[in-house]
Amino acid sequence: MRKGGRAVLTIIAITTCATTASCSRRALGVLVDLPQPERSENSQGAAQGPEAFTPGLDLLALYLNPLDTVVPEIEKTLDPDSVVAMLPRDHAGNIDWVAALRHEVIRPRDGIDGPRSPPPGSFEFGFDFYFPGPAEMFDAYFPHSAHTEIMECAQCHPRIFRTRPAEFMMADVFAGKYCGECHGTVAYPVMTGCERCHTALPQPPNRAEPELIGTVQMRRAAEILAESTPIGDSTTAPIRSNAAGVSTDGLATSIFPHWVHRIRYNCRTCHLDIFEPQAGTNAVTMVDIAEGRACGQCHNGAVAFAPQMDNCEVCHVPPQAPVATGAARQP
Repeated sequence: MRKGGRAVLTIIAITTCATTASCSRRALGVLVDLPQPERSENSQGAAQGPEAFTPGLDLLALYLNPLDTVVPEIEKTLDPDSVVAMLPRDHAGNIDWVAALRHEVIRPRDGIDGPRSPPPGSFEFGFDFYFPGPAEMFDAYFPHSAHTEIMECAQCHPRIFRTRPAEFMMADVFAGKYCGECHGTVAYPVMTGCERCHTALPQPPNRAEPELIGTVQMRRAAEILAESTPIGDSTTAPIRSNAAGVSTDGLATSIFPHWVHRIRYNCRTCHLDIFEPQAGTNAVTMVDIAEGRACGQCHNGAVAFAPQMDNCEVCHVPPQAPVATGAARQP
């Protein structure tokens, strides 16, 4: 599954920003030249000042859905360590999202404004099965029911799996194909989750650290467009990235925290109607978001926070740790 990441910055006219008291210094610096803020160092030599910390935004309030009357405890924090502590783990130590769903640790919505459970009459494929391996202990269990509970059938069929039984090898999965499109990117890694599929294969317990994998550092749309456009082709229209028509090169590209969204919504909420679940196939600009497309279907001020000049840093932050890149496109 592709790690799909989205930008949430709306660039408006310079005059509007200039008259808005809450406009952030970093965002304003994209529009006009500002002197660099003074920086000092503490006794450990760590930088202090405006660039040394995240602005004091109420991030949790931005992610709370005002339509909810009963919010699960796990949705009341954006601290990843607290979230990891709440989520159940499998035998290996990886986060077990299926168990989290079964025990209602997470209660994701089935649509943007939908209920927290599948709507009445929705299709359910309740059959799980085994794929035969080269020996009985390598038979692979596939919980089809767990996948159909949160995903659309079209997310896997026929693009990834054309028929059953599909013929593939572990080398394919390790290379990111078949099950490997999701496992290792947004679901437990296959390298440490052997017994989740190969249930007869003895493995030592607690050998993996639980990780909220899936954070994506997005790329700029113009970059990828230039890579994909044939030399000499002048027919591609320039990307209209924001309403003001100004450069956003001074801002970091956006980070998309997939785990924040999967706790709140089933996969089918965004895939496939809004985003293709494949790296590099979603071009998202701030014009799209401002006009209610892509991320803007939720980030509109009603379901989730709307892009404003005073909350650019919620998404537009430099990466703090190695994250996946190139999964989506943004200005």
